[in-house]
Amino acid sequence: MSNNPSKPFSNGTEYEFFQYNFCERCRNMVLRDDGFPAFPERGGCPILDATENARYNIELFPNEQIRELRDKEDRIIAWHYCTKFSNADNDIMEKYFMMMKKALEKKDGEAPAVIEVKDGE
Repeated sequence: MSNNPSKPFSNGTEYEFFQYNFCERCRNMVLRDDGFPAFPERGGCPILDATENARYNIELFPNEQIRELRDKEDRIIAWHYCTKFSNADNDIMEKYFMMMKKALEKKDGEAPAVIEVKDGE
């Protein structure tokens, strides 16, 4: 099992998927009055801010905070996951940690564990 710095998102769909699964559910997501994410110096998430700035300078992509998991055969388990994800809903956090645990316990030849986490479930 390896936990490596991730590569930048390869397209907008990957970025939207990451935002849906992490940013939009995270207590670190602070929105301004106009609906845009707050800047880190005003309580916003520095990881989200860095991903936005990486559009213009790829060197700013926060690959130490957004990680990828690979199994012992170097197969990908999770392309992008946020190390700073936090949610006040215990059920969401429990499902997140269960997903990570199942990924780590995956047997040889088994498909990667995928547990969809939905708000309100």
